[in-house]
Amino acid sequence: MDKLNMMINYSDESSTKYNISKFIKNNINEIPNMTITQLAALCYTSKGQISKYVQSLGYETMQDFKLDCIEYIESIPRNNKASYSITKNIKAQYESFTNDIIYSLQYTLKAIDTKLLKKLIEDLHYSNRVFIYAHGHARTLCTYIQNELSVKLKEVIICDVDFMKSYHFEEMDLLLLISVDGNTFYFERDIVHSILEKNVNTWLISCNQQLKFPKNFLYVPTPNKQYSDYILRHVIDYILRY
Repeated sequence: MDKLNMMINYSDESSTKYNISKFIKNNINEIPNMTITQLAALCYTSKGQISKYVQSLGYETMQDFKLDCIEYIESIPRNNKASYSITKNIKAQYESFTNDIIYSLQYTLKAIDTKLLKKLIEDLHYSNRVFIYAHGHARTLCTYIQNELSVKLKEVIICDVDFMKSYHFEEMDLLLLISVDGNTFYFERDIVHSILEKNVNTWLISCNQQLKFPKNFLYVPTPNKQYSDYILRHVIDYILRY
């Protein structure tokens, strides 16, 4: 959204970039389900212009851009701070937020399958290389995991967002998928199908219990979706201590 606003603020109102930016901003919820042809038609421009526009925002492909749109849509309820106000008591609000997090952590501690947690820790510990796949906000965790494991001299490869590169998995490799709310499995089924075809020890970490994942799946239970990303990060932090 910051990139779209920048285009709107600094582009001439009659320019193609301005019109595309304004349309996308006003119809952000529909963008993930549009083809590049549909978007071009609705913006009264060509597919080539849409491709150039997407690249000018820093995305390699339309798919990368759509994934970022999905992440923004997901983040709206998660990042909505309407319940907090600077006109109210800051300490009381901070205490309330902290108590909510503590309650969520305690809930997860009681509900998580510790046998599966132990198995993931062992698989991660004994793996030669770790491949990580995530998109959107969860993708920031990939770099974090890579940095943490580099201290332990563990080789970590962050998979491209389209999973298009040719990865050569070996017997002692591990592929870790991270999807906080499971939306990857709803919006990017082709990518998930491609991942599942790979002959490699594969793990999924998610706070969505409803996902039908045929390989190793560590479900991270949370009592409130608003705090799912906090709790999942906490579990990952714990795993990385081994």
